[in-house]
Amino acid sequence: MKRTRSAISPLGTATSVLLLSFLIGAGCNASMSTSEHPGGSLGIRLPSIDGQDVSLAADDPNDVFVLAFWATWCQPCQSELTKLQGMYDARRDKGLKLYAVSIDGPDTQSEVVGWSRREGYTFPVLLDGETEILGRYNPKGDIPFYVVLDANGTVLRSHQGYVDGDVAELAHFVDEQLARERE
Repeated sequence: MKRTRSAISPLGTATSVLLLSFLIGAGCNASMSTSEHPGGSLGIRLPSIDGQDVSLAADDPNDVFVLAFWATWCQPCQSELTKLQGMYDARRDKGLKLYAVSIDGPDTQSEVVGWSRREGYTFPVLLDGETEILGRYNPKGDIPFYVVLDANGTVLRSHQGYVDGDVAELAHFVDEQLARERE
């Protein structure tokens, strides 16, 4: 019986080696970086209503972040923020970092400070008038919208809209994440 050898052309071998090198390199890069933003930073920097630039960063590798996007002219957003205040009060010492991110533009941004103080929000209120950060997580730009991130900035959950019960469901999810992270 005659054996036949399959011939591999030099071009085929070179292509295979390049493809293999790319796949190995991509795998190495992915495994070497445990965080999208080294040093605990989430890669989010926005001004606060107090005029400070705030860079979101984890104090602890188990922190859970909730970014709630809203505007002064959005009634469902205001209802959601009121409920989020209670969730924040109960969990802020357990690793919850909640930020209310206003997308009010230049015509209504001046109302954000008064609104926030009148409502008594104790979580930080940030300004995203250009909707850069909102667009990162919700390209459609609909509000109310929240996103839950881990300490590395990985999206754990997001939700658009608001109806009664949404914050209770979010609180349950946050509790699960905080418990899981601390185990």
